[in-house]
Amino acid sequence: MLSKSLRARVVCSLILVFFSLGISLKALAQSMDIIEGAKKEGQVVYYTGMNLDQATVFAQEFVKKYPFIKPEIFRSSGEKVLTKYLTEARAKTYRADVFQTSVIQIFQLKEQGLLQKYVSPESSAYPDGFKDLEGHWTAFYLLPYVIGYNTNIVPRKEAPRSYEDLLNVKWKGKIGLEAEQYQWFFHLLKIMGREKGMDFMRRLATQDLQMRHGHSLLTQLVISGEIPISVVLYGNDVEDEKQRKGAPIDWVRFKGPTITAFNAISVPANPPHPNAAKLFVDFALSREGQQILQRSFRRVPARPDASQGMPSIVEGLTLYPARPEELIKNYKETVAQFKEIFRAP
Repeated sequence: MLSKSLRARVVCSLILVFFSLGISLKALAQSMDIIEGAKKEGQVVYYTGMNLDQATVFAQEFVKKYPFIKPEIFRSSGEKVLTKYLTEARAKTYRADVFQTSVIQIFQLKEQGLLQKYVSPESSAYPDGFKDLEGHWTAFYLLPYVIGYNTNIVPRKEAPRSYEDLLNVKWKGKIGLEAEQYQWFFHLLKIMGREKGMDFMRRLATQDLQMRHGHSLLTQLVISGEIPISVVLYGNDVEDEKQRKGAPIDWVRFKGPTITAFNAISVPANPPHPNAAKLFVDFALSREGQQILQRSFRRVPARPDASQGMPSIVEGLTLYPARPEELIKNYKETVAQFKEIFRAP
């Protein structure tokens, strides 16, 4: 049980927060039950595709608020995190309490019935496009896809302002594209319409694109000037290089839809510490948790109201959520078309 003084402080704080948000006493009681349950569990196991240093800092911030919980972190690439969880699930040795990776891997767990439904009270602050309407996951942070360019080579006034501008003959041989950019390919076809989109992709392929593996590599190649322009970079990475390091790189703010991939957070099936898992998800989706992502890691929070007092790079953009449902159903066809058009290995 919580000490009387700590419980009193928690109760008072929650009452003020919940009433200011118009949340019912029933919801307040539910939250207190979760805290009491988490206190008894004393641990949360966090499976994540986020950088280990960042995941560790985030978990430490969680512990500052809930010191009665000890975090354990497993970090790897999204695919490896998924593989580990699926291997454990087949053996019925469930260890993960929280699963946080690209929404593509999270959706695969949902499709196999391996996510628990949990609608956090914080999820109401998130747009419908960035959460599962059945309550299985919510976006954690955003990865806006943008055109990036080297400002020493490409004057800002001449920089392409749209994807169609990339078809100008003057950019031939000067454009890079990630060699497995299937999400961007699929969703841009949806935005443009299939016939117009396929025509654009085929014309873009005639620009002698430089295909490379990895967005981080492409960002560095643009900064070095080896590849003056990249079709798809992560806007937050470009902004970080520009603002923090003074690198000669900038990005295009589209007037139309900005395709936005995202990382999501969820509670997997059969979590050993279900209350601690819910408490961690609530913290991750809260304004406080989302502001940690922006302030400490320069990531783009998925929560629209998390940027108060600290402007978000996506402010003013029309975000197009790169949801996984249709892409996964059409994945093999999408990959085959991408590779055929761009002659990707």
